[in-house]
Parts: sequence; structure tokens; C-alpha cells
Amino acid sequence: MIKKLIIIYCILIQFGIYGCIAHAQEVDDGWEVLFNGKDLTGWHLLNGQHEVEVVDGVIVGTSIHGLPNGFLATDKEFEDFILELEVKADLLLHNSGIQFRSLSDQEYNNGRVHGYQAEIDTTPQGWSGSIYDEARRGWIYINEDYRSPAKSAWVNNQWNQYRIEAIGNTIRIWVNGVPTAHLYDDETDKGFIALQLHANTREADPPGRNRVYFRNIRIKTENISPSPFDDIHVVNLIPNSISPQEKFQGFELLFDGESPSGWRGITRESLPEKGWQIKDGAITIISSGDKRLSLPLLELPEVIRGQGVMKTKKRFGPFELKFDFKQHEDAAIIGIEYLVEDSHRKSFFGRLAANKTRFMGQWNQGGIFNGPGDWNQGRIVVKPDGETEYWVNQRMIISYQRSPDLISEGHLLLDDFGGTVSYRSIKIREL
Repeated sequence: MIKKLIIIYCILIQFGIYGCIAHAQEVDDGWEVLFNGKDLTGWHLLNGQHEVEVVDGVIVGTSIHGLPNGFLATDKEFEDFILELEVKADLLLHNSGIQFRSLSDQEYNNGRVHGYQAEIDTTPQGWSGSIYDEARRGWIYINEDYRSPAKSAWVNNQWNQYRIEAIGNTIRIWVNGVPTAHLYDDETDKGFIALQLHANTREADPPGRNRVYFRNIRIKTENISPSPFDDIHVVNLIPNSISPQEKFQGFELLFDGESPSGWRGITRESLPEKGWQIKDGAITIISSGDKRLSLPLLELPEVIRGQGVMKTKKRFGPFELKFDFKQHEDAAIIGIEYLVEDSHRKSFFGRLAANKTRFMGQWNQGGIFNGPGDWNQGRIVVKPDGETEYWVNQRMIISYQRSPDLISEGHLLLDDFGGTVSYRSIKIREL
């Protein structure tokens, strides 16, 4: 509409046609409208055949009880893009989402839509703007930091603006201008956009016909550039890599998937003679069961320690450490251990317990920890004021304040803690 008015205005005052075209293009700025506000031209419904209609320039999707997830998908596929749209939803809606770089092939689960999804969540958990890998890997970026503005970015009972940037391996999401997700991943580089109409098939699902609303949908695919970097947490699913934003934030690799050059034995300057190996981009500490270590500070029983235990050559003060870890079948208890060693040679051991029980109270939050043979994401944050956080798969499981006389610098340890453990994507930034 703006473009037409500009051209008419130019004709009336007898501007040259070339000048008019240039002005119109400047207003459009390369954006392509995906929804014309009148009908569903350029879109088609996949999987669950829920109700979809256009009312007063708005796409209205209604979840019908008994149907599986449905998706109103674009006819076109997109690779690199910036997508903007507005959304609101009924409060009783199970949830919804915006699919992107998504696919539907008969060879994959009989045409089931799968791919990245920007979450739309009306519930108090505040996961709007998180990333779910629909029908594939599940949750891959979760807004679980209760202090983050992302938890309250979505506002019920009003229109909310989403911005999704998918440029190369970098995926970023904003809700109402607040950054809610930053993912670095190479699973899919091209696919369609789709609006989710969530399944309503279980007895526990909200009753009645609940709706989600979309409008002002536009996309830009040419001459795009990423938004400025920020300090939001990056989930990096490409092993042993540093994403552009992680580099900006000051992260560096402690293990690159090939060389253990930054590591040494715990009682020797060189690497342990045995008890470890590097294979398939991971460093594995192999349990040997020939040494024991008592940890009276944490009132833990003796635990078996293998000969391959190693620590960093460099000492670190306050830091944020990120890593992937995987326990093997022989692991009775798995722990991610770090050691702070001050100038008086006093030591403090901290362990991030990765089984269903932990040394600082019990936790049994189903679905958080992946079992033997599967990779998990670990994160330890030791702040300058002594506040310390342990995270597993983007959930914070421990937070405590360390004593001031333990705030110092020290080495980081890779431990077997009673079984064989593999590590990769070990990276750190000093705070």
C-alpha cells in the first residue's frame, strides 16, 4: 500500500519514473511480504488438518481436538534470511511455534514436518523464543535462566513481535526486541517457514477450540547482515568449534578435538602415560580403578580414580566453562570436577554430578540428563564475587556462594570419577 501511494504521488507532481521506483525500493528495503492479508496464497497445510482462516488481515489457526500437530507452511523454501512477524495466542492454547528451515519428506516419518521451531509459550515457564527441533532432537535452546529478560519477553493478551535471523550456522531469535536464543548448528541449512497449530489429542490438553493468530509476516533474503553481538548465552552444537558470538564474548577452546597440548597430569608436568585417549574429536578418561582419593571437604566416600586424570597447564580465576560430556556403560557415578588451588596450596574440589543423584541434595528432574552413550552439555560459572552455578543441558541444578577464602585461581581437571568419561567442545572465558 505504501509503495502504491508513493508512485501515485510521484506521478501527480511529475517526478521522473526512475526516481519514483528508487523511492519505492528504499521504503521496501528488500523485504518480501509472505502473507498478503487477504488469503492463504503461497501457503499450504501439512500434517494435522486444523482450521485456518484469514480474518481482518490476520491468519487465525484453531486447534481441533483429536488432531496431531498441523503446520501452515510456505510454498517456498528459504536458506539465509531475516524473518519478522507478529503473534498472539489464547491463554489456554497448549503452545505454538514458528517453524523455519523445516522439511516434510515422505522418507522421513511419512511426511512429518521436522526442523527448527521458535517457541510460542503462554505459560508461566516463559519459554517463548526458545528453540525446539520439531520431530527430531527436541529442545536444543531453552530459556531457563530465571534472571534473564528473555523469561518475560512474551506478554499475554497482546501482539508480540518475533524476529528470527538464520544466517549460515547462526540462528538468533528476539521476542519484542529481547534476545531469547542464540544457536550455532549445522543440522539443516534450508527449508520452509511454517506456523504451528499444536496437537490437541490428550485428555490433559486444554479443552475447547483454542486459537493462535499471526500477522505482518515478512522476510528478507538478500543483502542481509547479522545484528550486533550481545552477551546472551550461546548453545553451540558443532563439536569443538567457537561460534562468532562466542569469540566476541572471549571464549577460547581448551581442547580442539585433536591435541591435548593445554593439559598435563595431576602429579606430573607431562601428560599421563596411560588411562586416556583421543578419538572421534573427544578426549576420554579411562577408568583404571587403581587409585583412590578421599574428599573429606564434601563428605564423599572414597571414589575410584583412573591414571588418565589430567588438569590444565594454565590456572584460571573466575570463569565460565562450557563442555560436552558423555558417560560410558562402566560409569557408576559421573562427576565433572574442577580444582581451585590458591597460593597457600589449599585446594577446593567441586563436582558437577551428572547422574540422578547429586552430592548437594537430591534431584530427579526427568529428561535433564542423557544416559550412558549420549552427549550432555555442561556449564560451570564461577563469578568474581564467589557465586557459583552448575548447569546440565541448560538447566541450572546447583547455585551457591563460595567462601571468600576459596576465591582464587587454579587448574581445571578432567576426571573419570568412577567410570570412563568422554569430553569435547571444552571452552572457557575468564570473567
